[in-house]
Amino acid sequence: RMIELKNYQERAVDKLRSDVDGLLNYGEGKICVFKAPTGSGKTIMVAEFLKRLVTQRTDDKEICFIWISVNKLHDQSKDKLDKYYEDSRVIKCSEFEDLEDKQIGQNEMLFFNWQSINKKGNIYIRENEQENNLSNIVANTKEAGRSIVLIIDESHHTAKAEKSREVIEAINPNVTIEVSATPQITNMSSMVTVEFQDVKDEGMIKSEVAINPEIDKIKPDGKTADDLVIAAALKKREELKKAYKKEGSNVNPLVLIQLPDAKKGVVDRREDIEKILKDKFKITTENRKLAIYLSDKDSKINLENIEKTDNETEVLIFKQAIAIGWDCPRASILVLFRDWKSMTFSIQTVGRIMRMAEFKHYTN
Repeated sequence: RMIELKNYQERAVDKLRSDVDGLLNYGEGKICVFKAPTGSGKTIMVAEFLKRLVTQRTDDKEICFIWISVNKLHDQSKDKLDKYYEDSRVIKCSEFEDLEDKQIGQNEMLFFNWQSINKKGNIYIRENEQENNLSNIVANTKEAGRSIVLIIDESHHTAKAEKSREVIEAINPNVTIEVSATPQITNMSSMVTVEFQDVKDEGMIKSEVAINPEIDKIKPDGKTADDLVIAAALKKREELKKAYKKEGSNVNPLVLIQLPDAKKGVVDRREDIEKILKDKFKITTENRKLAIYLSDKDSKINLENIEKTDNETEVLIFKQAIAIGWDCPRASILVLFRDWKSMTFSIQTVGRIMRMAEFKHYTN
């Protein structure tokens, strides 16, 4: 599908292509950092840049790619890129079991996550009977004369960890591209930055975030602090929904409620909050107005199609899971029941409510 790139995306894609193309001439170990705000369309920009890197070659270099991500994000990225290359088929997206001849082919991209390779004794790292481990695959690929470009998605999470460093060293790519809104790296050969202001000006993300708007106007009337905060968020949600309607839009704004992590001495607030939502606002998982996104197995409820602009879910409860790489542009309000320790984590979390649901700003 042809996707019309925004101006800032076009500039970033162009610079990425020329920078990485240049770095490919210098042997191994070069690093390019791609810094772009949450909501700027990082995956689309990377997908288009990789496409141009292979289609606009003036030499006969053979290039292949490895894409590493956190948690299940590599699946999400693979799906997105598969869709992106659906018609042109310029890059083939693969997992370990799809590789032929135990090597990564020209214009082929191998996807996996840190967790699958960072575990001790892992099939992809250890010497196994089929010699189908990562180090073998990399060796075969290099022997075939191909340059390897490694893409580390959301690199601030993992690229520093000891085990991850080992993996990067084992791959020893020609060029590593670290992609993040909050990169942590200092020794790069090149850096491509997408400015927050440009993303905002083109209507991709909101102009600003309001902190506790008008919360001081709410009368306590014997309500608990939890009651007050949730009531304020839901009132704001209703106002937003009306405003969208006025614009002729069917966006159903989503409230995100972030719970504290289950630590010693920290009360698990989930039950209390679910009770308030049910008793006072008739918002439950049964009537699908409430969704849950927690890491334990039974705690992923009503998540299918939640990112659709008119989906009926009004509130999503989460802990940490969606602080990374989760796309739901109708998410508009964030309620925090946790302390923010790390600035990186906070920027990533606020990023979840920064997107514009219809990728444009409104007159009102």
